[in-house]
Amino acid sequence: MNKIKFLTLLLAFSGTVNASCNKYACEGVSNVVFSSVVATTDEVKIKFHEGTDATLSCSLDNDNAALLNSQSANYRNMQSMLLTAIAANLPIALKFDNTSPICEVESIEVKVVE
Repeated sequence: MNKIKFLTLLLAFSGTVNASCNKYACEGVSNVVFSSVVATTDEVKIKFHEGTDATLSCSLDNDNAALLNSQSANYRNMQSMLLTAIAANLPIALKFDNTSPICEVESIEVKVVE
């Protein structure tokens, strides 16, 4: 019985080892770093796991999410890179605008080689 509990706890916490959020950045395997991506007619936002806000220097919105900067000249490229990372389950690094109190994704790096 103890082995089953240990394996369950190990699986439950294995994702936290692969994800790291600190101040104005988050990185790790895409499906561990964030929980979902939502696109509406007005915005694209990345939803993070509960508790991520506590490790950041900027604030996530009420949905525990950060916006992609739709005014960026590379907005479409950022969307594509985000979707590629999700589809291929690749490591990703997200950096937030460090001049804003609200978390807004400033850059996305998809790591194809670790």
